[in-house]
Amino acid sequence: MAGDYLLGIDLGGTKIAAGVFDLERKLLGEVATASTEADQPGPVTLENLRRAAEEARRRAGIGEGAPRAVGIGSTGPVEAATGRVLEATSLPHLNFFDLGAWVRSELGAPLFIENDANCFALGEARQGAGAGHRSVVAVTLGTGFGCGIVLDGVMYSGVTGNAGEVAECPVAGDTFDNMLSGAGVRRFYERIRGPSELSAKQIGDLAEAGDAEARQAWRHYGQAVGAALGTIAAVLDPSVCVIGGSVAARRELFREPLEARLRSILAPAAAARIRVVPARLGAAAGVIGAAEYAYYRLAGARV
Repeated sequence: MAGDYLLGIDLGGTKIAAGVFDLERKLLGEVATASTEADQPGPVTLENLRRAAEEARRRAGIGEGAPRAVGIGSTGPVEAATGRVLEATSLPHLNFFDLGAWVRSELGAPLFIENDANCFALGEARQGAGAGHRSVVAVTLGTGFGCGIVLDGVMYSGVTGNAGEVAECPVAGDTFDNMLSGAGVRRFYERIRGPSELSAKQIGDLAEAGDAEARQAWRHYGQAVGAALGTIAAVLDPSVCVIGGSVAARRELFREPLEARLRSILAPAAAARIRVVPARLGAAAGVIGAAEYAYYRLAGARV
């Protein structure tokens, strides 16, 4: 079986996840993870990446032989043509590093790299909550806000690879990144209660325990997410919006205001048709999407 597998990697600012796939894009074994240690020199992060890849191979029962291809979904902007991570604030010591050359040298295979939100969207569109839908918008609500677009099964990344990069667009008096990440939940809570050191998780715990002010903060947050998704959906008219990320685990706290605000923005036919669904693949979504991306790029197909 040497060489008859793909390696998918999700390279984040906090965690690296890796998985081995057969040539039908089926995950073999369990996903392996390692800390990124992005605050350390670049070689430390690269060694962690290599260890995660080796552990994924071990879990899949793969012995000798390089993968057919490696797909990486990376945080921050990337340059797909050269295999470089560009100015990613969460990977400061790998900015402009030739990751493609490193992968060829260390892992023995060609690299196909894309933005992590795009890989998340591709994974969910092909194997997750968006499977069977012609047009999918997938967003991650976590330490930041990410957005990926898949149209007719094809990743849409735009002319420069920046389609869906809406983090700095304005919403709710601030930016998508500030208001729709976990930090946004705290901002809405502070507007009600004043300065607070509570995290989104802690505010979620309060809300689920019945705290009225925490529940109100989550409602305001849901309206902001709905406004953002409504703006995106008004342009793209997708059949489904997939929501993932750590903050999305509290979806029931903000689902109703999110959907109400989203539908209020859209034309009646679009508002009636669109669905908002939770991501299905969990932490494996980015890894699966990276492998899907590598498979189709290797075959010379559009992704």
